[in-house]
Amino acid sequence: MKKLAQFATFIFLIYLFSGYNSYAQQWILAGSVSNPGLTPSISVYDNNVVWIAGGTDNNPKIYQTSNGGAVWNAITTNGTTNQLFCVWAINSTTAIVGEGVVNSNARLYKFSSAGLKWNIVLETGQNDGAFNNITFSRTTPLVGGALANEFWMTTDGGNNWAQKSTGVVGVSAAQNSLMIVDQNFFGFGLKNGAPRVRMTTNGGTAWLTKNLSLIGNYTSGFTFRSDKLIGLSSTSESMPYISRTTDGGLTWNTVDIGAGLSGITLIKWIPGTNVVYILGSNGAVKRSTNNGLNWTSMGTAGVTGLTHFDFNKVNNIICGYAVSSNGSVLKLIDSVLVLTGTGNIGTDVPSEYKLHQNYPNPFNPVTSIKYSVVKDGFVTLKIFDALGRETATLVNEYKKAGTHEVSFSAGQNSSLSSGVYFYRINVNGFTDIKQMVLIK
Repeated sequence: MKKLAQFATFIFLIYLFSGYNSYAQQWILAGSVSNPGLTPSISVYDNNVVWIAGGTDNNPKIYQTSNGGAVWNAITTNGTTNQLFCVWAINSTTAIVGEGVVNSNARLYKFSSAGLKWNIVLETGQNDGAFNNITFSRTTPLVGGALANEFWMTTDGGNNWAQKSTGVVGVSAAQNSLMIVDQNFFGFGLKNGAPRVRMTTNGGTAWLTKNLSLIGNYTSGFTFRSDKLIGLSSTSESMPYISRTTDGGLTWNTVDIGAGLSGITLIKWIPGTNVVYILGSNGAVKRSTNNGLNWTSMGTAGVTGLTHFDFNKVNNIICGYAVSSNGSVLKLIDSVLVLTGTGNIGTDVPSEYKLHQNYPNPFNPVTSIKYSVVKDGFVTLKIFDALGRETATLVNEYKKAGTHEVSFSAGQNSSLSSGVYFYRINVNGFTDIKQMVLIK
């Protein structure tokens, strides 16, 4: 009661806190896993739920965290003794993994929390190679694809798979290069010959092989923006150059991303945004906020040998994870709103004033707060600590009616310690207060 009284006293104090727009600039360590193998893969469901698959022949490994990397749980791999080359997180209790190494009759397994059992959902035929790619659409989550020496697609979340001819005999795809926007637009990078991508824009009825103006023969990086117009690709030897298209893959041009990144490269686009990330196996990561034209380097806590990374976006918060061949796991929380400078997420007039619960919560170091305004008015949105002391002013301006969103970061404010914080909104006589938890 004493703390609540102190808080009630302090929340009526008005201070203007300007310039507070920092966000997560660097990757941080998020634990480690043992015996991940040379090429572990990682898949992100949200800020807290992540799956890793890898291991070696006769010693496959699968790990899962449901608390943001604080604890990585080893998951039983009964049903296979083969190394695993790819993984996709369906949710906290379900994932799909693909067998690597084997030359025929490779299998995809879907994990069932009931009985901790892996069920076979797809098996290739004789001499059809190993699965080295599995990816689902971020905009159409039930649609996914898997690659061995053939391509298979699912439209029901991985329960049933149908083979789709790629127009070539024996697909030779680079590991984790599969790109899927939706069930019509997908493709992959080739791992031998000149740098090329193989892609379709009509669900596999017709395929195109597009040559890239790069060096190297292992086209490991391949991604497209959600609008299917702008795409990026890279090889294991092309740095500092990537290839970029703005016409849906018809023509490709070279872009210099700058020094510092090398080795096998992977590229991931954040759906619905202009934000894209590129990773090099030397341990470097760069980020672009303008569709791959300009790039900035990011710190990766000194970790090298990164083999895979993945992202998901929830409520304009980007959740990213990366894994290294030595088992180190990195984590990144970014804000789309801060990166792109946008905050108005809806022009429809809401039926009521509302202050939404922040996401993620607990958070470290970035969280997102939405609020709804019925009529145009002057909005203040402020952060207070548990003693009622103001720590930040997130909004202090006139806003149009609609739903808005703003990010709050504690990443570069050393005075903010772990604990309970409150955020309060005032607009047109409406006031509401909610609680959030920072964990550093």
